[in-house]
Amino acid sequence: MAAPTDILIQAENLERAYATGSEVVYALRDVTLDIYAGEYLSLMGPSGSGKTTFFNMIGALDLPTGGTIRIGGQELRKLSQAQLAYLRCVNIGYIFQNYNLIEVLSALDNVRLPMQFRGLGEEESKEKAAAVLTRVGLGQRLHHLPGELSGGQQQRVAIARALANDPSLLLADEPTGNLDSKTGHDIVQLLSELSDERGVTVVSATHDHRMLDVSDRVVYLRDGRVERIARREDLNIQVGSVGE
Repeated sequence: MAAPTDILIQAENLERAYATGSEVVYALRDVTLDIYAGEYLSLMGPSGSGKTTFFNMIGALDLPTGGTIRIGGQELRKLSQAQLAYLRCVNIGYIFQNYNLIEVLSALDNVRLPMQFRGLGEEESKEKAAAVLTRVGLGQRLHHLPGELSGGQQQRVAIARALANDPSLLLADEPTGNLDSKTGHDIVQLLSELSDERGVTVVSATHDHRMLDVSDRVVYLRDGRVERIARREDLNIQVGSVGE
């Protein structure tokens, strides 16, 4: 992990409220957290804890109703929609539980897509997509459609796509949720290796304790607030359980 002085994400007194009739419900309330460049951080918490809402804030997919969130020093609420779209395309890579691949495109073309949005030419994007697919172990599957790949292979395509534009931030939303135990373990290890190799910050929203074994810190959310933060060395991780 990079030095603690290198902060990539700053959340300060973050709030996300929703109006339901005459009532206001807070999905997040008074969340303050710094996330460091090169860090591997896991978000954990029960359903309704605010984990997904906070994840969406970090990914510039939603904006707070109070407080501030900055990525690379840029305050998200001050950016235009075009600036937010550029930030998401260039600086942030997304990995989802359901892969979200385009079924009619090959693995190669799924990975090329973000590069095309950024303006890379055909040959350059093909070469780069092939290289990153090879790195995630799919060098022999470049022209396969998603339906011709296993779940683990599809998630590897999704990881390659997330890395397409060399983002500084990689967001993984339950990336092992649809995978068997062995394949999930392989994906966890791959994300850890890629984080180390590329110096990319990884933030994973997860219930999977295998994620904790590769995390620098674990942030526990409950009722829209940060309940506690644990460092990796303070956790006692065993198969099927985690303690302190």
